[in-house]
Amino acid sequence: MPRIALLAHGAGSSPATSLRLLSAAVANDVCPVAVEARGSVDDVVRRLHAAAVGNDVVLAAGISFGAHAVASWSLDGGRADSLLLVMPAWTGAPDAVAGLTRATADAIDARGGDAVLAAITAQAPDDWVVRELVEGWATYTDRELAAALRAAGASHAPRRSDLARLAPPVVVVALADDPLHPEAVAREWAAAIPEASLVTVPRDAPAHDIGALGLAGRRALQRRTT
Repeated sequence: MPRIALLAHGAGSSPATSLRLLSAAVANDVCPVAVEARGSVDDVVRRLHAAAVGNDVVLAAGISFGAHAVASWSLDGGRADSLLLVMPAWTGAPDAVAGLTRATADAIDARGGDAVLAAITAQAPDDWVVRELVEGWATYTDRELAAALRAAGASHAPRRSDLARLAPPVVVVALADDPLHPEAVAREWAAAIPEASLVTVPRDAPAHDIGALGLAGRRALQRRTT
């Protein structure tokens, strides 16, 4: 049975984004499978189940909205040896961060993706997150992008009581000083998940090594098993 790692990207990103950010978490003898994560959490959970069929899922990893989907997939019966939940954005019902995601969708509808992205880039031209937005948004039409962001922003993340039911070994990765992925949310997830490990990555670490988030997660998972 093939050994795979399921990878799920965030809202407005693409499978290529999850490969860039999370492949460093995947062992050399495991095949990374990047799942399309557009739509609602339920949509992504169905794709994760489909990708897992006939495979031995060694790792399921998601970033941002993808972390919500991976946790929800595991709670829905998805089986993986371990979970890597990177930069979760909120817990339970959509909150203020989710509202910002929906507001971005509204701005794209009103002004177009190029104009919105130009304004974001002007504020932080050298930011690695902005570079990832440029790469990810280019894979959508404006209508597709607004729909994807709106669906993500309206989706419920796992509640604390849901997270408490996660059974596999779990590492939660926080990104320091990122208002769209509050470190406090990652800490809340790690506190709710039984025996979860939490690791925090400096905000600019991926600017120097785009695999920093995945590598931090892999090292934390290795510490759990040694």
